[in-house]
Amino acid sequence: MRKKEKLFCVYVSNGRSFEEAALAAGFESGGCGVELMTKRSVVREVQRLISLREKLNESLATAGFQRLAFGGVNDCVSLLQGIENGCDISGLDLFMVSEIKKPKDGALEIKFFDRIKALERLREYSKRAEGSVPFYEALEKGALALGEENE
Repeated sequence: MRKKEKLFCVYVSNGRSFEEAALAAGFESGGCGVELMTKRSVVREVQRLISLREKLNESLATAGFQRLAFGGVNDCVSLLQGIENGCDISGLDLFMVSEIKKPKDGALEIKFFDRIKALERLREYSKRAEGSVPFYEALEKGALALGEENE
C-alpha cells in the first residue's frame, strides 16, 4: 500500500469523508476517495484502524469508569484540609470530583461523580462488547458493494 493510501485510511478512520480524506492525503482529486474505498487493501486498513480506535476508546472509558466506581476519596479529604491550612494541593488525585463550590458562607462543597452510574456504564460497555456489530463491518459491506457496481 502506498504512503498516500495509508494516509487516506488514517483520515477516513478519523471520520473524514472520502473526498476530504483523499484531498488531505495529497491526491489531486477528492473524487478518487470513493474509488480508493473499492480496494480491498484500503478497506482492510480502514477496518484495522477503526478497530484499534474502538478498542482504545473502550479501554480508556472502561478504565475511567472503573476509577469512578472503585476509586478512593482520600485525596478529596486532603483537599479540604490543604485549603484550610494553605498546603500544596497540586499533587492530589481529584478524578472523582465533579464540582467544587465555595458558597458565600465560606464552606467548601465538593460533589463527586455518581458511582452507581459509573457501574451502570461499565455494565453497558460489557454488554455492547458481547453483541454489537462494529462500524467497520458496515463500512466493508458498503465498500464491497460499491466495488461490485463498478465491475
